[in-house]
Amino acid sequence: MSVYLPFTGHPVFAWLLCNSRLMVSLGVFTTLCLPAEAAALLFDIEAFTTGLSTAVDISRFNTGNALAPGVYRVDVFLNGQSAGRREISFVSRDDKDNVQPCVSALELAQLGVVLPPDERSADTQCREFTQWIPLASSQLDIETLTLDVNIPQAYLSRAARGYVDPARWDKGLDVALLNYTFSAAAVTSGAGEGRGYLGLNGGVNLGDWRLRHQGGQAWTSRGGLLPYQHTATYLQRPLSAWRSQLTLGDSFSNGQVLDGVRVRGITLSTDDRMLAPSQQGYAPQIHGIADSNATVTVRQNGYTIYETQVAPGPFVIDDLYPTGYGGDLNVSVTEVDGRRTTFVVPYSVAPQLLRQGATHYSTTLGQVQQRGVSKTSPMVFQGTLQHGLTDGLSLYGGSAVSRGYLQGKAGLAMSTPIGAFALDTTHSRTRVEGNGVVGGHSWGLAYNKNLPFSGTHFALGAYRFSTAGYLSLPDALNVQELARQHGNIEGYARQKSRLDLTISQQLGEGTLSLYGSSVDYWASRQGRQTSFTLSYGSRWKQLNWNISAQRSRVSDADPPSDRDHSDAIFFGRALQPGRVDNRLALTLSMPLGQGTSAPTLSSALSRDTGESKGSQQQVGINGLLGEASEGHYGLAGSQGTGSQAGSSFNAYAGYRSSTANLRAGYGQSGNNAQVSMGADGGLIAHGGGVTLSQSLGEASALVYAPDAQGAQIGGGVRIDSHGYGVLPSLRAYHPNDVDIDPEGMPMDVELKESNHSVVPTGGAVSLVKFETVSGRAVVIKATHRNGQPLPFAAQVFDEQGREVGVIGQAGKAFVRGVADQGALTVRWTEAASDRCYIPYRLPPRPPGHRQENADQLVSRCHANTANDEVSSR
Repeated sequence: MSVYLPFTGHPVFAWLLCNSRLMVSLGVFTTLCLPAEAAALLFDIEAFTTGLSTAVDISRFNTGNALAPGVYRVDVFLNGQSAGRREISFVSRDDKDNVQPCVSALELAQLGVVLPPDERSADTQCREFTQWIPLASSQLDIETLTLDVNIPQAYLSRAARGYVDPARWDKGLDVALLNYTFSAAAVTSGAGEGRGYLGLNGGVNLGDWRLRHQGGQAWTSRGGLLPYQHTATYLQRPLSAWRSQLTLGDSFSNGQVLDGVRVRGITLSTDDRMLAPSQQGYAPQIHGIADSNATVTVRQNGYTIYETQVAPGPFVIDDLYPTGYGGDLNVSVTEVDGRRTTFVVPYSVAPQLLRQGATHYSTTLGQVQQRGVSKTSPMVFQGTLQHGLTDGLSLYGGSAVSRGYLQGKAGLAMSTPIGAFALDTTHSRTRVEGNGVVGGHSWGLAYNKNLPFSGTHFALGAYRFSTAGYLSLPDALNVQELARQHGNIEGYARQKSRLDLTISQQLGEGTLSLYGSSVDYWASRQGRQTSFTLSYGSRWKQLNWNISAQRSRVSDADPPSDRDHSDAIFFGRALQPGRVDNRLALTLSMPLGQGTSAPTLSSALSRDTGESKGSQQQVGINGLLGEASEGHYGLAGSQGTGSQAGSSFNAYAGYRSSTANLRAGYGQSGNNAQVSMGADGGLIAHGGGVTLSQSLGEASALVYAPDAQGAQIGGGVRIDSHGYGVLPSLRAYHPNDVDIDPEGMPMDVELKESNHSVVPTGGAVSLVKFETVSGRAVVIKATHRNGQPLPFAAQVFDEQGREVGVIGQAGKAFVRGVADQGALTVRWTEAASDRCYIPYRLPPRPPGHRQENADQLVSRCHANTANDEVSSR
């Protein structure tokens, strides 16, 4: 007789209560802690029983690990460092109770072990670690399938710390992938202009090859669709033997040593990501302040590379796509009322120090693709080389050759007790139509010093002085084009000197920071252009505060002045004319409560001086929503005087899901108002369908766990109804742990593993598959016909002879994958008389229904299957 009862407890509670294997493991735990010299391991079943149960054959638990001989995929750790997941043979030895790992000489070599020459020939011979290497040891954790191997350092090859064997690199699946960034603003009142922008970055992976395209489409309510902006389209693949990347197509040349340019051609260059972390040697972040739900646009070398909506207050942009290693970023912040603030983020070269013996190179050959240059763009060759002579001295240089242009550069970087220096000199010769040959020199100095004890960081990002005849490659192309059009080349603004400076100093509980840039030009009407930000921020109890002074440029529709023409050179020619603005600002913020969901109250006071005078006071509140902080919101209001006279109100909200980041906002300033929306995310088209994701990084993982819908894989990402999920941001060429959490998935699915490690190559989409077992989950409580509990640790088999569970305390067993009806066999010894049968019938489940809780079955165990009358309710 069996009775079915609905089990309403939490699935985790049911598992903890009924997982008899866990109870058995607890019994084994204390014996595993015994020293090696102790007597044979014996499992004491009396610790878990009343002594009334029948004797049970528990010999399978009387060993340190109960693994059967065979080949298993285990995570190998060599001297505490991950060596990846590998297939290892485990064999049983006559003189040992436990199975032992058995490896060949070839497998040892893959682990970085150096054997004597006479041993290396035995590639296929399988031995234990101790038989290969004296003093070696290994320990298997059967719960996590982790093999810890310890080998004396003398037997290991010398490799950089964090080195990853290229044999572990995963080129990933053949897929199509896409990242998108969408933002749009519509005017609801006033005379503003609606606009939208869709940025695309996608391509196809085929083996080691990566086809990529980056571009953007903008449109306005007045002008309609603007011309599509094609930024880059290229084919790329890694060359692991050279630690390099081969790139074919439209891309940007390396700008670390020489000026980067957009080229249609071929590039071969070192890829530092393939090196160990200890052998690697920046990508700029953008910091700014918005007064409303503003649109931030980032341009580099005349191309729009990023555009997004930001909330009122300070913002940080740190996820730009890499289009090159150099080139200033021109940033414009467009407010709801049409005001546009622009500033420059300098991207200067740090001292070019390399480790001793390290060599970096880059070569580019192709046709220049530069805005403003005629369609008959010239061919160009760029080559650079850096080499570390010693730990404290490196040499670097390069050359560029194009039609009517020649450039050569040489420099050295050195480390001294007073800081790191980089000194270089560059010479150029340019043939200009109607002006003969123009030649000149440029000298540069870079300096960096960090004083951790005093909290001082000083960086002279670059100081450069150039003679009147010196032209960089982009400038030379513009001057040659100007001459072909019979323009006045003397009016072209040629940079004379430039200073980029960064200083930070810890003062008390806060930090004083200065970021500055100053540029002077040879053209007489271009004066010195200076931009700086000086700030100090600290914290008092729960109050965070910051005071800053910033020099920036505010665009308007006034006719351009001489200063505007000059500023256009410094701030980028794509920007609108305007005037210089100086701003003083004080910001305050404090949480209104405890915990991550507590809202934050913020206030800001700003005052503009100089050509634009006025002040603004702003107050707002913002916070996070949801258990995983997947939602965010904010409200802000402001009141201004002078040039910023009037009041404004802004509201915004956002949500981060497994498949996208969504944003929406409303802003009103005076008679102007607009609504805005935005979204960014990605997708991967693969053999199993199309899976949406958050924005993809330099590498990603497509996780496949059949039937495990709802399981979490990190970052708020869950497995979808097809069994797929995407971890969007992995580190290329380095080990990445991929974990899966069963919380949230149905009870009728069991994960057989919960962790994998993967080493994807650049741009790869690695398939990470987790093995699952699907089937109905049932908690059974059964007794003998006389009411006595079933023997503890007795095995439970289904009608096909598969072991589906073990009897735990109180005669309970958690079983999975059983049919809707049938009979289970309980066996506690090999004797035919030491077994009984549990007949059962479970209620049918609706089609497509997923099990949220384990079914509960109460029954008796019969001596044979004849007495299998079953009832349920």
